[in-house]
Amino acid sequence: MEDAEKVTVRVHVDDLKISSMSKEKLEDVVKQLESVYGEITVHQGNEHDYLGMILKYEPEKKNIVLTMESCVRGILDQFMQDNDDEEIKVMKTPANDNYFQVRRKVDAVVLSKHKTGQFHSTVAKLLFLAK
Repeated sequence: MEDAEKVTVRVHVDDLKISSMSKEKLEDVVKQLESVYGEITVHQGNEHDYLGMILKYEPEKKNIVLTMESCVRGILDQFMQDNDDEEIKVMKTPANDNYFQVRRKVDAVVLSKHKTGQFHSTVAKLLFLAK
C-alpha cells in the first residue's frame, strides 16, 4: 500500500499474479522485479492464464469470470491417452455395479511402475483442481 494505492501480489512457486487499480503502481512493481531478476515475462490485459485458471476481467460490468475448463480437459485428455483400458473409458460415473465390491487380495492387480506414476500424476492434478 503506497499513497492509498493497493498492489496485490499472489505467489505460487515462480508464478506471480500482480493486480492493482493503478497501472503506474503495477509498472513500478514490474520494474522493481526486473531490477532484481533481470528480464521477466509480463502479460497484461483483461484475460490471463494463471495456474490453469483462465481469468477474464470485464471492468465495464465490474465482473471477473474464472474458468478451469481447459485444465479439466487437459487432465481428462491425458488420462484417456495414458489408459488403453476400454472399461475405464466407458464408465459414466464411478458408482457402477461393482462400486462396493472389494477385491480379494489374490485378485488384486499391482500397477506397473509406469502406471503407478500416471495414477499419481492424475491424482495430484485432480487435487490441485479441487483446491
